[in-house]
Amino acid sequence: MTALLIRHGYLYPADDRAQVIPDGAVLIEDGRISAAGPTAEIEAGLTSRQRNGLRTIEASGKLVLPGFVNPHWHEMFATRFPFKGALRPPADRGDKPAFMALGGDIQGISTAFDAFREQIDLLTPDEALAIARYSMWTQLRSGVTTLGDVGSFNHPRAMARAAHDLGMRCVVSAWVCDAVCAHGETRFRRTRDTDTELLRVESVLQEFGGDRDGLVRARPTAVYGTNMTDELGAGLAELCNQYGVPFATHVGALRNEVEVMRAYYGTTPVRRFAELGLLSERFMAIHCAFADDEERKLLIGANTHINHSPAKYGPAGESSLTETRAMPEFRRAGVDVSLSTDGGPMPVGGMAEAMRIVWQLYNEMYADPTEVLPTDALAMATRLPARGLDWADEIGSIEPGKQADLLLIPATDWRYLLNPRPLEGFLALGGSMDVDTVLVAGRVVLEGGRSTGLDEDRLEADYLEALGAFSVRCLGVDPDLVAARIRRSANSEG
Repeated sequence: MTALLIRHGYLYPADDRAQVIPDGAVLIEDGRISAAGPTAEIEAGLTSRQRNGLRTIEASGKLVLPGFVNPHWHEMFATRFPFKGALRPPADRGDKPAFMALGGDIQGISTAFDAFREQIDLLTPDEALAIARYSMWTQLRSGVTTLGDVGSFNHPRAMARAAHDLGMRCVVSAWVCDAVCAHGETRFRRTRDTDTELLRVESVLQEFGGDRDGLVRARPTAVYGTNMTDELGAGLAELCNQYGVPFATHVGALRNEVEVMRAYYGTTPVRRFAELGLLSERFMAIHCAFADDEERKLLIGANTHINHSPAKYGPAGESSLTETRAMPEFRRAGVDVSLSTDGGPMPVGGMAEAMRIVWQLYNEMYADPTEVLPTDALAMATRLPARGLDWADEIGSIEPGKQADLLLIPATDWRYLLNPRPLEGFLALGGSMDVDTVLVAGRVVLEGGRSTGLDEDRLEADYLEALGAFSVRCLGVDPDLVAARIRRSANSEG
């Protein structure tokens, strides 16, 4: 392969030194970064072999960042109709808090998550692939080069295939659960055979866990502790140890979760995962806001990874940042704290929006504009989540030897005028739609904000067809209503 040189960009490597290189260059060979640093230095060091057929990308006036690593995400686009994302009235004045709000309707969440298990299996392979490709493209379009699935309304195999089709990275998992905490009951109720669920997880690990250098990996996840018996939790811990992979789960996410878990399982959320042998440096605790002092010590002592999705909390009614300050306090204690988008039927705030919120909100919480610096926010969206996915040896920063996953973001309009810190300008006024160019393993997969290899109109049309068929056939949505909404959407875009 010929070498590729990206030069004269405003380079933010997101390495552990938090370097900023105003006139920077990145040299890429065979999909990996050969050198990164000042443009003059990199160009002076080019060998005659590298110069022969050298391709260049002029990045003057652009930010050059590592690809965003989104370690907590759910592909939920098949639920747009039954979850009323597409069925809501245009006016918003009649909105009411949903089940994540006001401390959380934990039993309602548990019941819904349990029901998803069978509904996912009703997707045909073609429907699953069409929906996954479109949903995952929305992430790639916003600069995410690596996704970490934590249970999706889709098939792991379809998501893996979509990742290859799109040219992006994905850590796939399986939606598994064997229990429910239902309204009107006082103890969890087993809903599935535990061994069958564990076999479901292991099949994913066997199929996608072996290719450590490719685009797709796998890990076990528990979508929620309310939907997991002790036997399932212990089995997941054994699989993590057997296959040497990390683990992720939602834990301590909502205020009412502690009371429900104590009533239905006899212990609090974090203690339960500790008792099951899952707490370790490979444990990713998602939304972990509601943990008592002893539980926080357990998490810190195990050097766990904390992840949160600040751009999603307001629209969902969650208070996973402001009510307890747990996550910024974990960060102050030296624990890795990373950002993610979470997922829903409708597109949610991207990694750029998550960076903005954590930069602004942490600083406001502590009345200190240096609590989270722009380069800290960038690390929380790149290098740190890569570590949480156990992929930091390959991705997450712009350093020699790593895979060339890069973003180019224009920074020449009025938002950046006279600002010598364009990353700050991007966090203040930029967003997901500013991403112009995306490279994965040195391959340009997005340029000028458009896919270089796939027909985006076809992606959308295939998605809408699959969504409509599945919603009518399996979820009981009125076919006329589905057709009308899809037609209205197509007409508005036209």
